Amino acid sequence: MQQVLISNQVFTGTTDRPVPGAILVEGNKIIKIAPSIEELKPILNEDVTVYNFDDQLVMAGFHDFHLHLFPGALQLQSIDLSETKSAEDVIQVIKRDWDQHQHKEWIIGFGWDNGGWNDAALPTKELLDVHFPDHPIILNHLECHYCWVNSKALELAEITKDTPNPEFGEIMKDANGEITGILMEKAQSLVQKLAYNFSKEDKIAMLNNFFDYTARHGITSLNDMYAPFSEFLDDFDLLYELEEKKQLKARVHLQPKMDDCLDQAKIFKEKYNHPKIKMNGLKQFIDGVITGHTAYMLEDYADVAHRGDTTYPLQQLEEWIIEADKEGFSVRLHAIGDGAVKFSLDAFEKARKLNGSQNTRHTIEHIESIRDEDILRFKELNIIASIQPYHLAALEQKIYIERLGEERFKNTYLSKSFLNAGAIVALGSDFPVVHISPMKEIYHAVTRKDSTLVNDWNTNEKLSMSETLKAYTYEPAYGCFREENLGTLEEGKLADIIVMNKNLFEIQSKDILETEVVFTMCDGEVVYELKSAIV
Repeated sequence: MQQVLISNQVFTGTTDRPVPGAILVEGNKIIKIAPSIEELKPILNEDVTVYNFDDQLVMAGFHDFHLHLFPGALQLQSIDLSETKSAEDVIQVIKRDWDQHQHKEWIIGFGWDNGGWNDAALPTKELLDVHFPDHPIILNHLECHYCWVNSKALELAEITKDTPNPEFGEIMKDANGEITGILMEKAQSLVQKLAYNFSKEDKIAMLNNFFDYTARHGITSLNDMYAPFSEFLDDFDLLYELEEKKQLKARVHLQPKMDDCLDQAKIFKEKYNHPKIKMNGLKQFIDGVITGHTAYMLEDYADVAHRGDTTYPLQQLEEWIIEADKEGFSVRLHAIGDGAVKFSLDAFEKARKLNGSQNTRHTIEHIESIRDEDILRFKELNIIASIQPYHLAALEQKIYIERLGEERFKNTYLSKSFLNAGAIVALGSDFPVVHISPMKEIYHAVTRKDSTLVNDWNTNEKLSMSETLKAYTYEPAYGCFREENLGTLEEGKLADIIVMNKNLFEIQSKDILETEVVFTMCDGEVVYELKSAIV
């Protein structure tokens, strides 16, 4: 089957601006790209399907380099708390959406952030108990590093004031030693293992909804990142079931947990080695988050006298990284504090010295805080910087200034500095921590606006549109060893192509947020079409 996509604005990703073009797709590959359809006519069949997109922007499909697949699928059917402005607002949203959740055993919500509330104090279980005394509730904080639960949830999880804290986790208590209802880091798992116990049928329905959602947003590839809260949800064999039914609408690159058991990782790599379902490497957390004082810093926080902590002892983490590198696994490390970033770079450098070149492409995730001297090391060590620009708006500047102080705040959420230093920058969303929309990521990458959409956050870190789109297409493909067949529109590459209703290179920045994907093709198959563009 032949298909031709025509537009006056084709951004191939091999240059910095879109140009007129006609793209011939046959099967799942791009066969030829010409300036116009006239030049393709000698090789076209009579039954060719032609799409004319006029001045709409045609480009390679977005590749979200960092998200959490199953938690994201869960979030789409949970209560959205991202617009709430207070604890009482959260209560009202739950009540408003109560009807569609009453039949479920657990009420699950995502996205509240007390950092943006007038009263920034952490909420308590009592606020939930008054309104929902008999129904277990778990409400995930925006960053998913802590959650808010009610007494019923604590009861079902058998959590009492005498329950010991897990390693790198805290069951928060008040001055009287009573549980507050906030579970930090790995303490969340005590409740999550109960709340996230879904049937296979439920998970299939969630996944189908998720992939419809990614198709509507033009995401043709994604990297699923291990997270502790996803261990109770993950069921990757279901991806093969979807693919057999032609329901898998994006390529999935898997990054399971890195620990001391590489035998399991080797089995996983063998099992998931399909053109659309492929293991890409291993993932581990070095630290937590700045907002919760759990990110690992080189010096004390500005507002508390400690430096945060690490998920595991640093020596143990270093041993895992060196061994994984030795066995040829690319390693991706969640490192938010400047101490965690420095440790990650040190560990990767040591691995290279001990193991030599293993053809690995290691990545550091988030990098919210970094020392100047460590920026250049990304290029020197060939480490990919994985960035999520929309976090600038999802989280509050004032919290970062309070936690870090003015000087360290200047080096938060860098992006252009990495490019200027010659490093590879790949973009993603971190969904369900924030919305999956690439338009939000693009907007904040090129404007550096915070949650107000007026105030700036380190404006010298702005990316150009070309840099941004390449970081959302080609660089993630490179990070997955797939730059030879994904990430740009070129002859011989796989036909993962999207179309947007506006030309991102010509519109004002404020209009980026209103731009929509109108057509998504993955592996040569049209998986989303807002309206027919067939000639």
